[in-house]
Amino acid sequence: MQNAETVLDVLRERGKRGLPCDELYRQLFNPQLYLLAYGRIYSNKGAMTPGADAETADGMTMGKIEAIIDAVRHERYRFRPVRRCRPRVWGNVGRA
Repeated sequence: MQNAETVLDVLRERGKRGLPCDELYRQLFNPQLYLLAYGRIYSNKGAMTPGADAETADGMTMGKIEAIIDAVRHERYRFRPVRRCRPRVWGNVGRA
């Protein structure tokens, strides 16, 4: 597997030049990519705030990453739906 930083740099350059990104799906099998993403999310201020499914970024482990990669590889991975919150529009009361 290639280094995650190298992969992202190549994809970024291809995107800037308008070139197609071939074999992008195969990059989802790279555990370093998940670790890099986790490192960027973990340092955010709201990383310890539970999401709609009550999980936090702190709960990520290598076991979970390997399970996600295995599910993606065998085409069994399903995204969990999240709760939708619609913002309330103020000042539109009574208008059609």
